[in-house]
Amino acid sequence: MKKCKKCKKEKNETEFYQNGIGGHRPKCKKCEQSECNKVFKQKKCRYCNAFFMPKAFNHIYCSHVCKNKGEVEKRSTRPKSLICKYCNKEYSPYSSINKYCSAECRINNEKSKRTKNWSTEKANSIKGENNPAYRNGNYCRSKKKTNIGQRLFERNRDKLKINIIEEYGYLHCQYCNISNSLRWETHHIIFRSEKPLHKYLHYPTNLVLLCIRCHNEFHKHKGLRNDIVKSRQLNKLFGDDVLNK
Repeated sequence: MKKCKKCKKEKNETEFYQNGIGGHRPKCKKCEQSECNKVFKQKKCRYCNAFFMPKAFNHIYCSHVCKNKGEVEKRSTRPKSLICKYCNKEYSPYSSINKYCSAECRINNEKSKRTKNWSTEKANSIKGENNPAYRNGNYCRSKKKTNIGQRLFERNRDKLKINIIEEYGYLHCQYCNISNSLRWETHHIIFRSEKPLHKYLHYPTNLVLLCIRCHNEFHKHKGLRNDIVKSRQLNKLFGDDVLNK
């Protein structure tokens, strides 16, 4: 005999569902079924079309027998052969969702959709002096040189933001003076690509805090920086060739 936790009646153990440990659940079958009726609604079995009360939301079949038979029917209705979307060869699919005969065809199909199709010939054609990052016998984006400059840039970038907050109390664009940008970006007035190894490249005089819109405009039209270059006298540090571009 066992006492039900909900109705608090003593009943035989046969009136309780078994748990995985080898014992019985605390509530009797009647109480558990009444709880299920409140939560779940009756469903139609996908195989035998009989109405049943599910014990979980994802239950489709009324019993394990119907489930096994339903799965066998699914496999039998699968197409025995399909045509690969990429190489147009016939193959036997693992499931009805399969579109390609192999992983290679799937990857090659994704690569064919890209705007830039890189190849070994194209990679070799932009090596050395043909590379846009090649400057004065060196790559301006080489790891040894950019790491040292990057640390200096990050320090000065953080100092610039702190100074603006201390002076105004909030961050704002130093070109259009708005304070509600989605993101703030620190811009090199004289671009890294113009003077890659210059000692004043990452100095605070060459940095300006901009909103996203102004940052994009500065990269599209270099002439916007002329007033800032003259006011900060950057042409004396970097040379007169940085003006009127």
